[in-house]
Amino acid sequence: MVLLSWLMDGLVFTSGDFFLFQGAYTRVPQRPAICDKCDSHSGCFHAHGRYKRSLTSFKAHKLKQVKVWMHRWLCLCCGRTMSNGASDVMRHMPNCTLTIVAVLWAYLHGSKGIYNSIDPQLEAAASPRTLARYLKRAKAVCRHTQQAIRKVLIDLKEPRPWDECFAHGLSPPERFLKRHRDAAGTRNLWRALAMLRIGSLNLSTAPCLLMARARTVAQLRQCRFLL
Repeated sequence: MVLLSWLMDGLVFTSGDFFLFQGAYTRVPQRPAICDKCDSHSGCFHAHGRYKRSLTSFKAHKLKQVKVWMHRWLCLCCGRTMSNGASDVMRHMPNCTLTIVAVLWAYLHGSKGIYNSIDPQLEAAASPRTLARYLKRAKAVCRHTQQAIRKVLIDLKEPRPWDECFAHGLSPPERFLKRHRDAAGTRNLWRALAMLRIGSLNLSTAPCLLMARARTVAQLRQCRFLL
């Protein structure tokens, strides 16, 4: 798994905020800052129970399915509920953000088409149809993803110049340009994930931690992140 070795472990295994509780990973409940239903910034939420959900993540560079606790909150502004838990959990997604990045990067950085690019170690996480769906959604928000990752890297890199990480530029390899000649969205998505990869290596920080911060930045700007 040479291309994906930089992805390390998922957030529940890397972050010290998570611990096992009644057979699932959880952390101290954190009250949301923004309602994802009405976009209210009031911060007026009441705890509204919790539930378990399955999540596919990485541990020791191998896929592992775990259970995580999701905390439910009732928004007092709109009267609807929302949930939060691990920062790398996305609604209606069985994979954590790190697993989604692994699937996308294996395709973008490789030389095979969608129907042949699923790494044998990723077959349990996604099918070619799932990859195609992820790719379509990721390209639609690739600029927001890139901006959020860039903001996090700049904040962590200061006071040293952030551009030191990319002294030789950040352009896709020639084989990529031959495969995706006119796909601007695909190039921007490649650049966002390459930025995450190079930034995590230069900062010696797990990619899942950078993505968790980037997703928080995107939420504060009311933008989607990754998908």
